[in-house]
Amino acid sequence: MRLVIAFLRNQRGSMVADVAKAGAAIAFLSVIAANFVSSQTAQLDRDAMRQATQAAAKGQSFDPVVTGSIVKRASETKLDPCVVPR
Repeated sequence: MRLVIAFLRNQRGSMVADVAKAGAAIAFLSVIAANFVSSQTAQLDRDAMRQATQAAAKGQSFDPVVTGSIVKRASETKLDPCVVPR
């Protein structure tokens, strides 16, 4: 709490010090947010790695970034130049 009060007071009048304080606060919050997101998405990473391992064991190619909705639409797409409206 003292850090917030000291940041808001601006006793020194130094813009460099204020920017440094703001940068430190943003860096700290970024590390906390990255850690939180990483811990929440750990299961997604494990599932993708499991699928990639199984595909590699079978000799198939697998792209863990492609979602199921994209794969479904791509497999349903039929390109026929005779059907294109003119």
